[in-house]
Amino acid sequence: MKHNFFAMIMTLTIIGLMTQAFQCGSPEMTGAKVYIQQKNYPAAIDLLVKDVQKNPVDEEAWFLLGELREETGDYEGMNKAFTEALKISNDHAKEIYGIKYNTWGKLTNDGVDFLKKGSADSVMYYDKALTELLKAATAWPETSITYKYIGIAYNSKGDFANAIKMYTKAWELGKDIETYKMAGRLYASRGLDLKSKFETDNAEKLRSLKSLAAVDKGSYKADITRELGAPDPPQAGKLEKKKGHAAKKDDSKKEEWVYSKYNVTFTIENDKVIGKVFSKPYNPNIDSTSYFAAVDEFNKAVEVFEAIKKIDPKDNENLSLLLQAYVGADRIKEATKAFKQAVLNDPGNKLNHFILGVLYRTVAEYDDAIGEYKAALAIDPDYSDALFDLGATIYNCGVDMKKAAEEKGDESTAYKQKFQDALPWLEKVADMKWKNAQASAKSGAAVETELRTSDAVIWNTLGTIYARLGQADKAATALNEADNIRKNGK
Repeated sequence: MKHNFFAMIMTLTIIGLMTQAFQCGSPEMTGAKVYIQQKNYPAAIDLLVKDVQKNPVDEEAWFLLGELREETGDYEGMNKAFTEALKISNDHAKEIYGIKYNTWGKLTNDGVDFLKKGSADSVMYYDKALTELLKAATAWPETSITYKYIGIAYNSKGDFANAIKMYTKAWELGKDIETYKMAGRLYASRGLDLKSKFETDNAEKLRSLKSLAAVDKGSYKADITRELGAPDPPQAGKLEKKKGHAAKKDDSKKEEWVYSKYNVTFTIENDKVIGKVFSKPYNPNIDSTSYFAAVDEFNKAVEVFEAIKKIDPKDNENLSLLLQAYVGADRIKEATKAFKQAVLNDPGNKLNHFILGVLYRTVAEYDDAIGEYKAALAIDPDYSDALFDLGATIYNCGVDMKKAAEEKGDESTAYKQKFQDALPWLEKVADMKWKNAQASAKSGAAVETELRTSDAVIWNTLGTIYARLGQADKAATALNEADNIRKNGK
């Protein structure tokens, strides 16, 4: 009996030792823990990798592997290990999320601190910011704000392509409207740069096309020389030889001015153009590569601002940006359709009416434009942008009427009524801006240069209208005011 008792004790002891050995885990896990105590993390990582290869469902091994990879800066490996651990169980879920959040937070804060130190003279800080922020994005790839800061860093150092990618990533993850606007603005800015390049590269050729278009029936001789310079010999006042007869002076004062450079001949009678004939089309061979590249950038901007509009159709800033992008992309018809719908959806939104008015004015649909500006002013009678554009549009109607009459040889002065009708709107906005500037000056507030520049445009327009109406004193006063504003900013 005694022998049996001791045998039973020995059996239980052996079983206990076997169980204890099993609970200690694999030799790799045991060795890894020893290396962790010694802070020999590379060796510990090697053993844990071997452990999970043998036993892929060892949650603790995956957790420890993620922890060590975070210590050594391998954030991609950390996430991979933590993901595997969480697939098996949530035993270490709290610790995992805590490690990820703390790591992301520290890296993000370090990156933002470097970002604040950056400047045009200290670009290296933007690179340092990117180093930390890209690590933060690796540590927690699902967080949109990190990509916003990365985009700002790229933008600050002039890497606009990568900035757009990061802003777009932030939008995809968090639908951050303000961040996505940054992407849209960059697309539009690149479009403007490319259009500017197109205009610079083809400046003389574009100028010649504009000048040729500006001179037409009803134009004066002075208009021709101002736009195109002197004609080819023989000089004005003589007719070409015809049928072998010598050229002779014409009592009707009819002349032909030839510009072989442009393949065009103007027939002039009593100092006015009565005919304009091209011997063949004038083609200055404009290189449109940059222009089409610009349109492509503006189209990308349209996509951005349209996406934002779907989420927040009442974001007035976004609507203005969308309008500019549509115009830059030469998509006036689409823009008009979009803003017609916007007006129907929200008839009380003055900006939608104003933008639709601008679109109508762009394609010379003046009556519709005037209707939209008046609708905007019905909502806000002091809406200065609508006041100015309404006056300018009525004035443009008069200009078109005057030109049409001249081309027909009509001496009608009906256009002057349009000029007169435009004045009250422009005078009101000029008065409003003047009073605002005076109020700012009294309060000690700075008057923005952009505001003063816009005042100059208003006074210049008023001066032009006064002059065309024969109101010389008012014209001189208005034009002097415009000059003073441009020169002095006040």
